[in-house]
Amino acid sequence: MSHEHPSGVPGAYDRSADHPDWARVVMREDRIAQAAEINEIQSLGERRVRRIGNLIAKDGDRQEGADIIVDTEAGTVSLTAGRIYVAGDVRPVEAAVLTDVPMTGEVRVGVRLIGTVVTEDDEPSLVGLHPGTEGEGEPGAARVAEHLVWALADDEQPGEFISVYVLRDGTVIDQMPPPALTGVIQQIARYDYDALGHYIVDGCEVTPLGRIGTDQVYSIAAGTANISGFKRIRETALRYAVPEDPDLEPIAAEPHTFTGPTGGSSIVAVSRPPIAAVTSAIVVKRVTETLVRGPVAGGTDALQFPAVVEIESIVQGGTTFAPSTYALAGDGVSWAPGGAEPAAGSSYQVTYLYNVAVVPDNVTDREVTVSGGVQGRPVLVSYTSKVPRIDLICMDIMGRAAYVRGISARNGGLPPIAPTSLLKLAEVHHTWFGAPTVINNGTRNYTFDQQRRLFGRLIDVLETFDRSEAERDILAREPVAKRGIFTDAFVDDSYRDQGAVQTAAINRGVLQLAIDNVLMQRAGSAIETLPWAEEVVVSQPLRTSSMKINPYMNFTAMPAALVLEPAADFWTEVQTQWTSPVTREFTAAPDTPPGSTTINEVVEIQRKQAEFLRQIPIQATIEGFTPNENLSKLTFDGVDVKPPGTQTTGPDGRLIVSFSIPANMPAGRRLVRAEGAAGGFAQAIFVGEGTVDVNTMRRVTLVTRAAPDPVQITNITVVNQITNVVVNPPVNQGSGPNEGSGEGGSSDPLAQPFTLPEPRMLAGVNFRFTAIGNRANGVRVQLSTVLNGYPTNEVLAEAFVNMQTVEVGQLVEARWRTPVYLPADRQYCFVVLTADAEHAVAIARLGDVDPVTQQRVSSHPYTVAPLFSSVNRLAWTAHQDTAMHFELVAARFTATSRTIDLWTGAFSQISDVLVRGTVDIPSDAAQARYELVSGSTVIALAPGQGVAFSEFVSGPVTLRAVLTGTAKVAPILYPGTTLVGGRIRTSGTYITRAFDMGNAVRVAALFAARLPAGSAVAVHVDGTDNSWQPLSAAGSGVLGGGWTEPRYERTNVTALRGRVRITLTGGPGARPSIARLRAYSV
Repeated sequence: MSHEHPSGVPGAYDRSADHPDWARVVMREDRIAQAAEINEIQSLGERRVRRIGNLIAKDGDRQEGADIIVDTEAGTVSLTAGRIYVAGDVRPVEAAVLTDVPMTGEVRVGVRLIGTVVTEDDEPSLVGLHPGTEGEGEPGAARVAEHLVWALADDEQPGEFISVYVLRDGTVIDQMPPPALTGVIQQIARYDYDALGHYIVDGCEVTPLGRIGTDQVYSIAAGTANISGFKRIRETALRYAVPEDPDLEPIAAEPHTFTGPTGGSSIVAVSRPPIAAVTSAIVVKRVTETLVRGPVAGGTDALQFPAVVEIESIVQGGTTFAPSTYALAGDGVSWAPGGAEPAAGSSYQVTYLYNVAVVPDNVTDREVTVSGGVQGRPVLVSYTSKVPRIDLICMDIMGRAAYVRGISARNGGLPPIAPTSLLKLAEVHHTWFGAPTVINNGTRNYTFDQQRRLFGRLIDVLETFDRSEAERDILAREPVAKRGIFTDAFVDDSYRDQGAVQTAAINRGVLQLAIDNVLMQRAGSAIETLPWAEEVVVSQPLRTSSMKINPYMNFTAMPAALVLEPAADFWTEVQTQWTSPVTREFTAAPDTPPGSTTINEVVEIQRKQAEFLRQIPIQATIEGFTPNENLSKLTFDGVDVKPPGTQTTGPDGRLIVSFSIPANMPAGRRLVRAEGAAGGFAQAIFVGEGTVDVNTMRRVTLVTRAAPDPVQITNITVVNQITNVVVNPPVNQGSGPNEGSGEGGSSDPLAQPFTLPEPRMLAGVNFRFTAIGNRANGVRVQLSTVLNGYPTNEVLAEAFVNMQTVEVGQLVEARWRTPVYLPADRQYCFVVLTADAEHAVAIARLGDVDPVTQQRVSSHPYTVAPLFSSVNRLAWTAHQDTAMHFELVAARFTATSRTIDLWTGAFSQISDVLVRGTVDIPSDAAQARYELVSGSTVIALAPGQGVAFSEFVSGPVTLRAVLTGTAKVAPILYPGTTLVGGRIRTSGTYITRAFDMGNAVRVAALFAARLPAGSAVAVHVDGTDNSWQPLSAAGSGVLGGGWTEPRYERTNVTALRGRVRITLTGGPGARPSIARLRAYSV
């Protein structure tokens, strides 16, 4: 009979599978009930629940746990216990270890749904239970038990396979962290992508690092991007290596002329550089050879060398034979033309030219050096040429870097179209001369504030037209035909003569005297705030029981602490020949003449030159390695910086090493990683930027035990001892070693949320241990945020508890490096993590008795929030009747103001000063400022503010910080304040590009100028020959605000093309400014 039940139970039927449109079973009074109808009621209900569940989840979505650890060397996959959505229900799965897993190609790891039929033979209770009835003891319905087991797709085990993870070459590439409600996430992603497409939220700038080995290496800055609606975050920069693979064009026998002396060497510049390889180089050589005339009159005598080009002369004794008496026949001398010829058997000398292939002496990208040729004769070079190409660097939906190659073209090349599934980060323009040119033109999102600013700038552009308006102004002043026009709005150095030495600086639309950096002083190496004492502000004093911190036995090693000194640098370098970049650092946007509309913001975004970290020395202090452990590896952004020799920790596991930042390291956040020979590891972030925000500074200063290498994978992200510092874990994949991770944690932590009754600066937390395992395993205590009632992975501060001296029942004091401001009425939490299975802390549980006070806990011990536990620091379980025993300790400041001397030294001829640093001002009740003190003079400065002196300053100077606050709120001054001193030059020059002139023309130049007393400007013109002739003043207009518009002219200038030079003179008390240059010839 058909319609057998899927379970295979004899005598059981179910017709619903053949009727997908059935919705319910309607029972009738006058009909006999069927067992199949009861089965169908269940099937219809399961079908409906499954359809609803599939709207927000899909088979294989993890609701809790179910993490994966891949050991590529052993070929094993370890999977933790968890709960997974399968067939309309969230089902538990036990932990398992899969062996002999292929680590190449694509492998699917998932679960199988195993169904088992249970009858009265298996379970005796499945009989009639009610006494005295006809059914008593009689067999009843069977049961179907279902459970999940971990499996591989091709292991041929029984049960339906549901994919959970996909491994590609041993790397997990899919899945979201639990709870992974695919339907919800996809709906949000769909709206985001439909409205905005792919876009960069922040960072992700690409910087070329040049060729390393056979690869072109790029640095992709830390940042956030949305790809197909899914957010991907990197906390540190990624080094991305791409094999250099230019398309080659063969060039055969390209003709050139040997310009060197005969027999010497000649440099040949090829027509289509760069050269990939030279396949042949042929030169013409000259030789004089002695031949013996053959016995046959008018015959041919063979020459020694092949490929003879020309016979230059034939001499016998004092006789030189006329060219009409002989001819070149192949590679021999033919006497067939008739006339005088040497006697048979006599010798004679032949001087001739012949082609010969030579090995080049030297080959560069553009030139080939050959030797042995004859001056003025041809050189034939055959080579392969690298053809220019435009490529794209993109990011895929998993957050990995992707490279899209374009089509090579000698001229008119176009970038490829970015695939719809990828976010374009930048265009890479390959000319194959060293590092490529990278244009960061990926799509970026704009906040409403930025859009409003751009709209305002657009109005400015429509009103003035900037350079076009300048040219029209020239035409209006001189309504005659112009031979050449030159304008420069001084946006950047683009319109200068790039081949002429010039010393004036361009600064946001103004030409001015350059300022040289002559003093760079780091001041302050400690975190500073107001003096304070500890105060308990929130407590849960009850302790009735104990809970292990790491009950699931995640034994990932605890990272060591890595402290960098300094951890931040507020000065970066720009590789340029001009003085403009340094000058801009000292001076803010200068005053501009009325009507000027230079677009500063656009300039900073699109024309900003690549900035690099200074090669300053860094001291790295490692704490937490095994005693007597050797340092095996130390890298800075993947570059080896380990000092030579052997570095070994002391008995306390501590080691201090020093290194210098490698050259050509792009500015931004860079990962520093140390590895020990015994398995120890530590990571920290170094940040080098002109301005470092408070959040970044807090992270690099207060979180010293950063993430280890990827081992356990959740989603596509590492989840082992540490998770990320944001809610969405970052994707860190690239060709460089360990390109970054976060600062959270993932080894079975406990978390206790709390709320402060008023805004306070939290200094740490107190709690007690009820059991201690291996004392070598320390405990980390993190301060984190809470989202929707659940702990997140965003770490605000961190403390480390060394278990060597801790005793059971002792009050343990975990303290951050500095108090952290927390507002009131907002939930935060502290998270306790360890790699030890036995460490346990005191808790209080509803209904238990406190053994110390002998009081029963009759209400929730801490009504603000329950205690949370987790297997991976991503999915949390709330223990609704439990709270941790703890005390929150805040800082009570004992003084409301403090002055801190940061540096005392001497200035020598300083004209400009800039102070950079990071100060956390938690509320309007706190303030901070810097002060420069010289004698009785005190100059107050905000972080990042500069001051221009009216004279050169020399003598003793003190830099100090002044902090003010209240008893509960104070500012935090982070380490690394940098004092920068500049010295203005007393003269500066600017030279235009060459523009058309003519015969006996008049050259005029006009510009806006602000010339304080003691400053001056001079204008000269030349014919691109450095023979400068002065232009004379021909009137001046008044623009207002101290600005004038002088006009300079010179008549009877004869030059095909010429340049204009502007010379500024002045000093600290007389700083000239020039804007809106217009020059022309008539």
